[in-house]
Amino acid sequence: MRKNFMVLARSLIPALLILGLMPPTRPWTGGSVFPLARPQAQEEVVIEEEEPNDTPLTAQTLPFPRPGEKVTFRGRIARGDKGSRSEELETFFSQFDYEVGEIQDWIVADPDALGDTALGDGPIPLRITADWRAATSTQQAQQETDLDFWVGALIDDETFFIDGFKVMSDIQMATDQRPESWPRRDQPQQAVVLYLQPKGVRTSDGEPLPNDGFARKLVIGIQHFSGPAAEYTVTIENLAATGTEQAPSIELESHQVDDGFFSIQFFGGPSGAILLNRFRPSRYPARLVAVSHPFFSFRDLPDPSGKSIRVLVLAGESDRPDATPPPLDQARVLFDKMLPIPRTIESIGEVIDLPIDPPVTIESGVVYVGFQFPSDPIEQTGIALALDRNPAQFLRTYLSVDNGQTWGRPRRDEPFTGLPVFMNANIRATFAFGKIVSSQIVRESPLRKRLMGSHPVAPLKPLRIERLGEVKVGEIVGW
Repeated sequence: MRKNFMVLARSLIPALLILGLMPPTRPWTGGSVFPLARPQAQEEVVIEEEEPNDTPLTAQTLPFPRPGEKVTFRGRIARGDKGSRSEELETFFSQFDYEVGEIQDWIVADPDALGDTALGDGPIPLRITADWRAATSTQQAQQETDLDFWVGALIDDETFFIDGFKVMSDIQMATDQRPESWPRRDQPQQAVVLYLQPKGVRTSDGEPLPNDGFARKLVIGIQHFSGPAAEYTVTIENLAATGTEQAPSIELESHQVDDGFFSIQFFGGPSGAILLNRFRPSRYPARLVAVSHPFFSFRDLPDPSGKSIRVLVLAGESDRPDATPPPLDQARVLFDKMLPIPRTIESIGEVIDLPIDPPVTIESGVVYVGFQFPSDPIEQTGIALALDRNPAQFLRTYLSVDNGQTWGRPRRDEPFTGLPVFMNANIRATFAFGKIVSSQIVRESPLRKRLMGSHPVAPLKPLRIERLGEVKVGEIVGW
């Protein structure tokens, strides 16, 4: 979305993939605090475009990159090419009286196709990068070509969106920057982590969970926004360790199971309830250096900036879908402090980092990371926590209304079937590797400040954000 649509842009920053540019003369110029060391002999697979690939359901299939491998897709795109619209994108952006329009090219990659080397339900550390150049004459090429890239997952098109596409990347790769990347180059993280919806999960009534078998394929839509026809590349790089050699030198990776603002809902309670996400670092040892959330200031409530919120980090062992946090009085608590909320978000796609100092070291297993709702009502604190109603259910979010003694899952009821859909908390975690001594590595980078300064302010005023009621607790599903 361009300069005339910077209602979205200003910081367009935080977090969910890797690098590969078509012209090798355009080197990566990421704004990370740390340089990214490449593997010595990284394998690359190059795939050329084949038509038709005009919808998510007819997307061209790419091999999912194996650990230590990258897959590069090369295509050509023009404004008048046949494509399809995203039901979710059109619905969301209609709040701004804006139409996204047709997305001309679609590609899909299936991690499960890796067979014995598949990484289960994740985590899979990735980075996605896209670049392009004009494919026309020199005179026409004087016009600037602009492409957008939408990263998401395939979902059940019979129950949810009719086109089968669910955006997971917010608008991280739909800005006025070139190259586009996720994580963005104005972020400290070098990788985002892909999680998949577990298969074979059933409700307490024995029914398959809605969307079962879906949200396991990575889908990317390529959209020609303006200018002449272009040749482009999309590169997906798998940064997981190969088992025979060291993983690439990722210094920071971002973990999330939410989709940003596309299905967000804020809640003011239940009072004192604890909301956690379960994350597993892609390798060990890892250090948790930050917990992030889109803290928001509502017009009719106090500004939460400067107020403190309880941040909790608990140790866990199992990463199975039926795993739950231990009772709080029996848990190994790695971090438990009241931390100040430095500010609130100003644009779509932004989150606020709360540094974990000193960093928490994880040698094995999983961590449960999250917040406790204030005991005071939201009318006094202004603090609300966000969950998404994403049909992709990662089953990594937990809610306790009895101070951590028992745990359920935040849920909503699917309006057509009445079946429970378990929500994902908009709580993110940043893990660091290597010689990390301070969580201040997640500070705002100079590049981010320059990019923010180059864009018009992106106010959130047009957004209709729901914040009514309290989080509903669901039963633990069977597996």
